[in-house]
Amino acid sequence: MTGATAASGNRASDRKLTFILGGARSGKSSYAEKLTTANPSPWTYIATAQAYDDEMRERIALHRSRRGEGWVTVDAPLDLVGAIGALPNHEPALIDCLTLWLTNHMLA
Repeated sequence: MTGATAASGNRASDRKLTFILGGARSGKSSYAEKLTTANPSPWTYIATAQAYDDEMRERIALHRSRRGEGWVTVDAPLDLVGAIGALPNHEPALIDCLTLWLTNHMLA
């Protein structure tokens, strides 16, 4: 698993971006959640997964149960740009997962 961080100094929001890479089910989401919760709440979890089958419903339920108080979940299987644009400035957000978001567009 790899994390890379960059500051977006030319934006009004001046958000920090951390991109986490790793294999399937390697702990990327839980690692990202820990990084996010190191900041003051509220935290926004932008979810791109869609519950197409029982396995995915179970995975989504596991992710939801792992997150505790302070999380706001935004479902954005296709409109990730809109979800990001609606975020309040300087509030931590986690986008999970860009691969699923791209797959959703390929299947749409």
